[in-house]
Amino acid sequence: MIEKRAGGIVFRQNSSQFEYLLVTSNSNQNRWIFPAGHVEDGETHKIAAVREVLEEAGVIAKIMFDLGNFQYYWYRGTKKIIIETDMYLMQYQKTVAIQPEGRQVQFFSLNQIMNLNIWEESREFFKKVQTQIQNFVSQSSGK
Repeated sequence: MIEKRAGGIVFRQNSSQFEYLLVTSNSNQNRWIFPAGHVEDGETHKIAAVREVLEEAGVIAKIMFDLGNFQYYWYRGTKKIIIETDMYLMQYQKTVAIQPEGRQVQFFSLNQIMNLNIWEESREFFKKVQTQIQNFVSQSSGK
């Protein structure tokens, strides 16, 4: 069984550097994740990604482009399922809720992300798309 999810890597510029949004996991408050969740019936992956960023991070963000997807296995009871998450690069617009769903919400630099407690699949995906993201954010800021 494949479970479809969607989410975002949200960026903002802070002084001369770019930062990326992560939230704490509901299942482990010591683990940071990119906001993502289930695609609801009748919902596009893009709409789901924007909704999940809003629900989990309390942030309104605008999709800039599709980053592709990654997969991992998860066990729900004794049943092994495949989680497939479509990710989008999103530009931060504004914060509308503080600690939604009881999660911590924070922006981190690239270097900080590589040293955080995050899922290995998320870290590898971020490494894979990092050049693509940096090229885009540099061009959009005129650097």
